[in-house]
This record gives sequence, structure tokens and C-alpha cells, in this order.
Amino acid sequence: MEDAVRPSEEAFKAMYKRGYETWATLWEKAAADSHLPRNHLANLCSVFPNHPYFPESLAVDKTYSNTVTVRGRTTWIATRGSCDLSPFQEEVVIHVASNCPTRIVFISEPSTKMMFPNYFGREGNHVPILMLAWAYILSARWAELIPGACIPDYSSHQARLNASNGPKGPEDDDSVVVDVGDVDDAAARWWTAILAADGGWDASISSNTGARLCSPWATRIQPGPTFVISANVQPRSYVANHRPASFGTAVRYLSEYCHLHNIAEQSQAALAAALLIPVAKFDNKRIDLPIPRLPRKATRKQKTTQALPSWIGELRQLDRLLTLSCNSRGVKALLNSIFFEPDIACNVCGAWLQGSFAFLDSDKAKDPDVLLRTFIERDPDLGFLWLGAFITGAEARCLQEARMGWWKVDICAAAWTGTHASFIQELIPKAPLNAREISRADECRMMYLSHEPGHAVPPLFPFAPFGSTAMEDTNLDVRLHARCPAAHGLEYSDFIWDCHGGQKVKQGINDALAITIRAKAGRPPSWNNSVAVDYDSLDLEDEVSEMVTRNVFTWLRGEDGFPVAERAIREHEWIENLESDDDSPIEGDVRSTAGENLGGWLLGISTRTSYSL
Repeated sequence: MEDAVRPSEEAFKAMYKRGYETWATLWEKAAADSHLPRNHLANLCSVFPNHPYFPESLAVDKTYSNTVTVRGRTTWIATRGSCDLSPFQEEVVIHVASNCPTRIVFISEPSTKMMFPNYFGREGNHVPILMLAWAYILSARWAELIPGACIPDYSSHQARLNASNGPKGPEDDDSVVVDVGDVDDAAARWWTAILAADGGWDASISSNTGARLCSPWATRIQPGPTFVISANVQPRSYVANHRPASFGTAVRYLSEYCHLHNIAEQSQAALAAALLIPVAKFDNKRIDLPIPRLPRKATRKQKTTQALPSWIGELRQLDRLLTLSCNSRGVKALLNSIFFEPDIACNVCGAWLQGSFAFLDSDKAKDPDVLLRTFIERDPDLGFLWLGAFITGAEARCLQEARMGWWKVDICAAAWTGTHASFIQELIPKAPLNAREISRADECRMMYLSHEPGHAVPPLFPFAPFGSTAMEDTNLDVRLHARCPAAHGLEYSDFIWDCHGGQKVKQGINDALAITIRAKAGRPPSWNNSVAVDYDSLDLEDEVSEMVTRNVFTWLRGEDGFPVAERAIREHEWIENLESDDDSPIEGDVRSTAGENLGGWLLGISTRTSYSL
């Protein structure tokens, strides 16, 4: 007898094979070019032009002792045409402060698990240094944007300064000499703060409880290598207590350093890494970085071959990236979205992920540089986030969550960035007037667009339910709108920030840069790969598909109950155990007066389906 929920062994193996071959295809493309794709770094100056950014006079909630939050609402349009479905809003809460800095640990001998990219080589790799500089710069800009935040202040901790044409005193093989060139005394002092162990600077905001909270990019270098700042300090009057560098001044110091070493591209990579610092804090993880191996003196050049972005003139774009960075949940959802495939249903998503990770775990896929390029191939616009994740180590938790199918969709972050992250984002095709059924995926979409209380939150996971529902078994909203002439689909309209004094600031879509949902790269239909699929990791006891299937059907049927036609689904072992004390097998063709109890927290009270169990 055919299983009502679980796929056949043949179908399971076919989906496993598809996952394996998809990533094998992407890997082959990535392995063919040993260079890091340049465009995703250059795109930092223009990527995601419709992403919201912190406006002036934000309303700041400082009532918590361990965080500070700001709020706004995404406005969604449900339909285009003659239809009474109203736009609706979804509240977004973003954390803009934390209770402790992120720990930075420099590792002398990186382990095999450390995925730090080697594109810039072990010698002359300034990225760890530049990431710490960017952490200060982002914090300084944060202090300008968040009401009540204090600009960075220097602490008593400093890296050692050798203010001469080179290091003084005996050579120390364990020290890392950072040549900052010809600088004034204020710039030299800034660099000693950036590379100080135990924190050379603080950017803070106080909560209403009196707790002193720090910026999302605050870091603390753990004791380890000794950083020595080598500077040819220009003759000026010495000031004992320098005023900490402002945002604009810090950007200038960083630009001068990049010009000195001709490392503009490394600076962009370091910015990508700094944007992932809040994710490390969110995951309660420290960041491990390789100890830089730098030449003790830079080869000074009058001209540079690498162009530096002028962030002072691109403040709004930098503010978009800063706002994106604060939304750690959204960043993680974007990273994991590369493992979403729109036509894969919930009951086979585990097979897709098994096959995907069977290849990604294989000996062939061990090179971290090629692995990074593989992920970039999948969705290039997210490339800079994946680069930042590999530098900071955030990729480990993301891949762990993806392997288990346990990542949560953030449709707001997806819409702001044009990322295809969930089946709920897709347009609903118009049904013929005499249509007798509707796909369960479209049924879910229509229920969410109708936005009744039981379906005002989108499904937690990205994969769609399988199969179709008889039109007579859908609720009234679905029946009504499935046949109406208007077009239906989730469309982002604008974002409205809560600001001081009850004011609202609306940020809409740039008409010249309208949002389009990007397709993901995958296995072409005509692909003919000679790589044999390894089925050793295939496990027909698919707990991932079971979890996702139970979740999406709970969302779909938790309000109205299951139609009689779905008896076999309701009584399937993947569905029936929904942690309810009084869930028992259903006998007879009964007409429901209340939705089936799908666990106490999802008790159904609606009776709008025609026949339900």
C-alpha cells in the first residue's frame, strides 16, 4: 500500500542523488577557477539597495538589562487587482547592543577545522588586522546613529608602539609588527587601541537598569601574540590624552593603511568579516583568527593599483550594511537559504539535504577555499556574507543547522535582499474557475496572505507541503481568492521605523532598483557528471523530513483540522504524535465542530472547512 506521507525508496534515492549532483556541479565550477570571485566584494558598495537603514531619531527600547532594541514594521501587499485582501504588516525587532564583547583569539597553528580562506596568502594577510579596524569604524558609525550611544573611548590597554622607522630593541619572534607608515600621533594612538589585548576601546550605551552595554561589533582580543605598531610618527606636539577617533577620522586612518600596503581588496574582505561579528555573539561563539604574518616594513608606493571605496560619500550604503549586520537572525537565515530549493517538498527535503551533505562531507570537497567558492556559486549576491562567515568561523554553525534542516526563515530579510528563502514567497498562479483542487503550497500561501489570526505568522521552515487539497476542503478565504481574477502573491512594499516621539519614518523601494527574487544556481537539466554518487550516507529513517513535514502540516491544519480526505495523512506516524494528551485515532466519517487538537498550543477553533477530522 502506498504511503500517504513518506516517499518511496526510489523517490527518496532520486532526491538524494539530486542533492549530491547539484553540489558536485557547483563544486566543479568553483574548482575550475582558483581565484576568489571579485564582484561580490566590489558589490559591497551597491548590494541590497532596498535594505532598510537606521534613520535619525530612532526610538530605542532600553528597558532590558542585556540588550537594546529598535523596532519597525514591514508592509506586505497581498494582491494586485480587484480583490479585498488588505496589505498587512509584520513587526521586526532588531538588537543594537549586547552585554559583552565578542572574544577574538589568535591561533598560531590553525586547526584543520578552521576555514579561514587563504586567498590572500599566509604572508602579507592583513585581513585579521583590518577586521578589528572595521569593528571600531562600525561602532563609531553606530554611535552616530543610535540615540544614547556613546562614541568609542580609548581604554588604558594599548598595543606597543615603536615610533620610529622600524622596531626598536631586541627582535621578538613572537611579536606581530604592524607597520602603519608615516602617521601623526593621533593615528598611532588609534592603532594601539585597535590591536590592544583585553580591549583598547569601548563604544557603549546604558540601559534603563543602569547596565553598560556595548556595540554589536565590540571585541576583546584575548592575551596571545604581542602586536607592535611600527610608525614613523610625524613631528607634532605630543598630546597625552588623545580624543578618540571619530567615524570619519577612523575611515581615513584605515584608508591610509590600505594605500600604504596596497590592500584595498583585503579591506573589503575584512569589512565582510566585521559584518559577521554580531552573528558570533548571537551564537555565543568566539572568533578564532590566524596570527598575521606581515612584512616588518611596507614597500612604500606613491600610487596604488587598488581603488578604495569612499565610504564617507556612501554613508547610506554603509548604513544598510550596518543595519543588516545587527539583524543576526536575518543574516543566518540568508546564509542557510542556499540550501533551499523551491520545488522540493517537505517530505523529501531530508533526502535532498542528505545528498547535499554527502558530497560536501566527501574527501573531494575538503578544500575550504573551493568550498567557499561553491557556496558563492550557489547565490553570488550572498557571497560577501559567506566570505565573512568563513573568516569568522560562523559557517560551522550554519552548516550544522542546514544539515539538520533546522534553520528558520526570515522573510523580511529575504525580501530586503531579493533572496529566495521560502516557498511562501512565490506567486500563486490563477486557478481556472472550475478548478477542483489547489496545491497545498498555494493553499498555504493564500492562507498567509488572508492573514487570519491562526496564520498571521509564516511557516517556520522553507519547504512546501506536498500534494493538493480538494477545493471544497479548503477554508472560505482560500476558495474565494483562488478563483478571483486578481493576482496574488507576497510583495514587499516598505519598511516603517518607530522613531522618537511617536514619529514614523518610511523607507520604500527604490523604483529604479526594484526588488527581484534571485534564482539559485544548481544542476542544469542537461548535466552529465562522471562523478559516481556515494550512497553510503543515505538514511531512509529521515528525521529531518519528518520534523519539517509535521511542522508545516501543523501550521496548515492546526486551526481548522484535517479534512476527511486527509485521514491517512493525519494518522500517519509522522503527523499523529503532536504532543497532545487527547489526540486519539479518529473513527467514522465525522463532521468536525472544532479543529483537531494538534497539541494544546495549536488548538483549532475554526469550523470553516467543509469536512474535517
